Amino acid sequence: MTERTAEDWGRLAVSLPGWRWMPGMRWCMPSSAPGPMRGRMVGDSPSALLLLKGWPDPDDPATAGCLLALLGPVGAAQQILVAGGYGDGANLLHAAVLCGKNIGRACIAAAEAIGEWSGGEA
Repeated sequence: MTERTAEDWGRLAVSLPGWRWMPGMRWCMPSSAPGPMRGRMVGDSPSALLLLKGWPDPDDPATAGCLLALLGPVGAAQQILVAGGYGDGANLLHAAVLCGKNIGRACIAAAEAIGEWSGGEA
């Protein structure tokens, strides 16, 4: 099995229920798309092209913070993961937040295991 790329993680993030684009998120587009390939969300209403083809950059610190907000309280997410038998995911999320590394990817992995962005409702 190969390691997921940043694009793989980002595409997974937008595919989960409860996903929404948030101001400050860094977005990426495939090279086949017209216009810039990266940018930041300024408002919270993405363009149709971004909705169809774009993905968030999970390695960007601002985007990672938004992903944390979409996940909801970290302690609650960890409890859900442990209760669902995903103790490794709970540990990964805890370590990422404590160390400040790979937070975006850990949030996406947690949301995948939970099955949704549990804090995604505005």
